Amino acid sequence: MKTNYLNYLGTMTMFLIFGAMHMSFGQATNASVSGTVKDDIGEPLLGAEIILKNKATGFVSGAITNENGSFRILQLPLGGPYEITARYLGFADVKQEGFTLNLGDALTVHFDLQESSTALNEVIVSSNSLYKRIEQMGASTKIGAGQIKKLATEGRNFTGLTSLSPLQGAGSINFGGQRRTSTNVTIDGLNARNTLTAGEIGRGPYTISQEAIREFEVSTNDYNVTEGRQGGGSISAVTKSGTNEFSGSTFFYHRADGLQSKYTIQGQERDADFYNSQYGLSIGGPIIKDKLHFFAVFERQDAGEPVSIAEIQNDDDENRLGITETNLDRFLNIGREVYGLSDSQQVGQFDRETEANNFFLRLDWQINDKHRLTIRNLYNKWENPFSVNDNSSIDVAESYSDFESQENSIMLSLRSMFSSKVTNEFKFQYQHAERAFTPNRELPQSNIPRAIVQVSSALPNGNDRTISVQLGGQRFTPETNQENQIQFTNTTYVNTDNYKFTFGTDNMMTNLETLLSNEQNGRFFFDSLDDFENQIASRYAREVPLQGLPIVKQTVLGFSLFAQVETDITPNLNLVAGVRWDATKFLDEAEFNPVVFQELGIRTDEKLDDYNNIQPRFQLTYNLKGQNTDIFKLGGGIFSSQPHYYAQVNNIQNSGTLLGAIDVTGANVPTPDFQSYRNDPVRYRVCRQGSLLFQLSIPLGRIFKFPQSIKQT
Repeated sequence: MKTNYLNYLGTMTMFLIFGAMHMSFGQATNASVSGTVKDDIGEPLLGAEIILKNKATGFVSGAITNENGSFRILQLPLGGPYEITARYLGFADVKQEGFTLNLGDALTVHFDLQESSTALNEVIVSSNSLYKRIEQMGASTKIGAGQIKKLATEGRNFTGLTSLSPLQGAGSINFGGQRRTSTNVTIDGLNARNTLTAGEIGRGPYTISQEAIREFEVSTNDYNVTEGRQGGGSISAVTKSGTNEFSGSTFFYHRADGLQSKYTIQGQERDADFYNSQYGLSIGGPIIKDKLHFFAVFERQDAGEPVSIAEIQNDDDENRLGITETNLDRFLNIGREVYGLSDSQQVGQFDRETEANNFFLRLDWQINDKHRLTIRNLYNKWENPFSVNDNSSIDVAESYSDFESQENSIMLSLRSMFSSKVTNEFKFQYQHAERAFTPNRELPQSNIPRAIVQVSSALPNGNDRTISVQLGGQRFTPETNQENQIQFTNTTYVNTDNYKFTFGTDNMMTNLETLLSNEQNGRFFFDSLDDFENQIASRYAREVPLQGLPIVKQTVLGFSLFAQVETDITPNLNLVAGVRWDATKFLDEAEFNPVVFQELGIRTDEKLDDYNNIQPRFQLTYNLKGQNTDIFKLGGGIFSSQPHYYAQVNNIQNSGTLLGAIDVTGANVPTPDFQSYRNDPVRYRVCRQGSLLFQLSIPLGRIFKFPQSIKQT
């Protein structure tokens, strides 16, 4: 174990050195300002000084024009109002002001300076000659602050607005006909994706308060090589920051129980409360004017989300459920008398309350004219009790499990403008997540077996039906997962007279510790209520840990490199071309199973990796007559998705050395002593000697590949 730890530490050190040497990254604000400076007869001015200032925060950046009189300032903080001034010795200063930068904006500002032989008087223009986002037209859908504020979203989760993208699929984050595992999710340019399964990192109603989101973008056909780890599309959100003025908000959204239908979805009269309250506050402002600003948000949700379990009020309910009230009552009575089922309510309507808390804090520090530092922390916690049922037709209340998750990420971002030609952005994030499925308070925390009974009923409508009714534990509880992830990215943008270069790397190290206890509590099957009453089970099955608690620990490395060049072939024809490389390496393998190797010739201890993911991309953009009204685009490229890590958890756990299985019938079935299981679930777990069978999940080491998509527009 110590050796593995040292290997991981050494590998991570290599990553850090590697990233620092290459000075690169992507997926930031992607907001830029470019343009030209000319004299009064239209000749370009070499060496003109460009000064850009955000009047709300004091952020200052600048550039010097090249021999063509052009300039470009990259990766600018979002917001405004911005003002930009052009200065050249012997000419009057010209200032353009009154514009705002949003996610992905590419603003163009042209200056015509007038020569002055006397005082250099400043000329101020409230500019309206700006155009934005030509490169992104048709490639992505941006949802701005105004839309987020005005459009209704159920639950105040900003990802609900992804339906504004024409390429959204069946789910909120399914894009381009791909599964959600092919969607990348980032906040402020860094990972906010659940790497174990897929989707957002947060398992609650939202990962981040909508109040903290400035805007976000859904990208599906953007051929920029900074777009990575996505075969279908990506969601890129940026957060709000403070300004020189103190501002804040309070909010309260409530769906009252009295405004809901008095009937359940099954058409029954509703007794349990159904409501949703979301409330919180935001505040931002200066700590040091023009230098250091903060923005903070706290949001909480309290929701009443009732659960209905086999509630029978009339004959229609019996027909719908497939069981008579008499048989259901008999099942419950047997459960209480013979199997230790508690006297608490087990069927009917249940009040259920969930709680979500979210806290966001961001600090922006303008260190000097060259360096700007951002620190951001995001914390999220969700308590979702009595929410996880099982796979029988009817699971009584004690079989429902609780769920809780919490996540925290801390990010550091440093933007540096080393010269008018070189801009660099470094980002670092540490992210921690915990997820736990636990038995509800009526059961021991280590769970107990299940009793699954086939109940046959003659229904009021004249039909006969047989359904399964269950008491005892839930089949995959307890289940826990801890995820610790380090990510660092770095990007360098280099401008020359005719070419714009981007070089990047984005690397992650994820450590996961997962407990999967699926079916390890065991299950008894009964063919009838009579057999259930007499404790005569027809079958018993259980997954059996062979080496103690089967906790799977694994570390996964993710690498990426990319390079891109952009140039104007003609004044109205732009070319972007580049290549991206992604790789994943699983450092931990399953145990070697000699029986499987001897019988099948398959090794269970393969380490998964995939290094062969070279992704060339290009995009041509033609701006007809340079009028920004008719735009023609041609693009194409390869996109690789990030694999979810759950597959390797299964490979490690199901090699045949950590888990075995028993499945017995007839006289080999033990007597179901549920009273003992409840008193001491560990001591009385059932395992029949001589009945073990190996289980195997065939490893994928030799054929493991990233999912890839080829796109063209």
